[in-house]
Amino acid sequence: MSEVKKKEPAPKKAEDEKNRKEKAPDENQDLSDEDKQLQEELSLLVERLSETEAPALQRAALEELRRQIRSSTTSMTSVPKPLKFLRPHYAALCAAWEATPPGEERRFCADIVSVLAMTVSAERDCLRYRLRGSQEPLASWGHEYVRHLAGEVAKAWQDATEEDGGGGGESEGVAAAGGGRAALLKLVEEIVPYDMAHNAEPEACDLLMEIERLDLLSAHVDESTFTKVCLYLTSCVSYVPEPESGALLRCALATLRQFGRHPEALRLALQLNDADLIADVFSSCRDVTVQKQMAFVLDRHGVFLELSEELE
Repeated sequence: MSEVKKKEPAPKKAEDEKNRKEKAPDENQDLSDEDKQLQEELSLLVERLSETEAPALQRAALEELRRQIRSSTTSMTSVPKPLKFLRPHYAALCAAWEATPPGEERRFCADIVSVLAMTVSAERDCLRYRLRGSQEPLASWGHEYVRHLAGEVAKAWQDATEEDGGGGGESEGVAAAGGGRAALLKLVEEIVPYDMAHNAEPEACDLLMEIERLDLLSAHVDESTFTKVCLYLTSCVSYVPEPESGALLRCALATLRQFGRHPEALRLALQLNDADLIADVFSSCRDVTVQKQMAFVLDRHGVFLELSEELE
């Protein structure tokens, strides 16, 4: 008779999973005493926001929340602890904003909800509550907030409809907040100077490209930023079709001329293959030595200009 082999008992996966979950440390157990104290303080502040009948307590809670968030969002390498601890209270903060009567406290509450919206998946709440807030300078909330807001502005702009276009309304929530293209453009005019001043020129260019308003760029570039701006614009040309690529080249060309960089501007005019623009760039240069250099460049490309006797 053949010997019957005994089957080994199956591993107790269910028990292992149960034991693993029991051994898993509670998230709150990992918090230090200082973090637990901060978490309790923030929870108490959120509770006080719902006390609309006591404006003094509500105002004090708002000021403390603003102070905690501002101090933590100036540099964000990870989710700041105040935002992390406030995230579960997002719905309560939105409800507190709804219950607060119109006034300064309501606008301050909208500012806090706008910043906290970065940590949740609510679509465009960051922008929606920003438009309803106190409109204080963006710099007070840090670079990550400005970056997040810029992304929502770009999406809202694409969904918005021109006032004379017809056939649709403004993006959902933006019009309800008292905004539209005019309100979005006002935010853009705050975001772009901030990016330019904080070494984020590519982000400023991306935003203006998204809303097709590169004409606003010239007002915000200076001697320290125009080189990086033009380099970024020209590097993007290969990745966009016409007529967007031509618009990028013309914007970079205008910026170079604005700062007297005629040889570089001539190179872009040649790339555009615009004879009138080539002649205009060449004749606008007042430095004879530089003009001779540009003449050699034109000769190299086989481009000939009819010059006046004065230029000759």
